[in-house]
Amino acid sequence: MIYMARDTTLLDINTKKGQESLRHERTMLERIKGAMKVKLVETDKNSDAKCDGVIIHNDKLSGVFESKCRNMNYMELLKHGSWLITLQKILDGQTLSKMLRVPFLGFLYLIPDEMIFYWKITDNMGDFNFGFDVRRTSTQRTINGGRALRMNAYLPMDRSTEII
Repeated sequence: MIYMARDTTLLDINTKKGQESLRHERTMLERIKGAMKVKLVETDKNSDAKCDGVIIHNDKLSGVFESKCRNMNYMELLKHGSWLITLQKILDGQTLSKMLRVPFLGFLYLIPDEMIFYWKITDNMGDFNFGFDVRRTSTQRTINGGRALRMNAYLPMDRSTEII
């Protein structure tokens, strides 16, 4: 049997667009740390971790999170009425929430308006805090383009909170 190392050059984060997105994400995370008075520890960007990081408050694990940057403004987001995120991301976050007994949060950064929103998706037992639609839809596969037909969750805007 031959074992081979995983090729991380295939990850979207290692492309020019991926690196640009990473810069926006880091800007967002710095703002969140200051506004929420927490530490955020990111997962390794060279892996396909099941969440983007963990939240530490008073030296204790207090949450897991998924973070996304979108090149859309607030008015465009309001037209949709929800944040589209793959259902698998939601389910993975829920599983971690159940296992670690901490909430799962989703952070969304609207690049043009420099606005940040978050959804407290689960409680500390991994139970969903609100209902959301799930539909099989065609969306952009990755930041580098392509199309993917997959199950997507639509988190309602009225369950989000803006981080100032």
